[in-house]
Amino acid sequence: MYARITKFKVDPSRLPDLAAKITAMTPLAKTLPGIVDVYGAWRGDGQGVVVAVYKSKAEADSAVAKIQALWGDLAGLLSG
Repeated sequence: MYARITKFKVDPSRLPDLAAKITAMTPLAKTLPGIVDVYGAWRGDGQGVVVAVYKSKAEADSAVAKIQALWGDLAGLLSG
């Protein structure tokens, strides 16, 4: 198993938008080859993390471009 952890920051006033986008993105992320599961968590101040668990580092590395494309959908919400 291999886990990739991504930190992010969102304007706290946009947290409802974040929750909706994460809900929509999660099923897409779970279809990536080699992915075991994906978890997201954030605080009221807008700081959060996404933890993606893969079967192997090689599968995590091969998913980078697809994950970046999914994160692109969040670009308007992210401040860091």
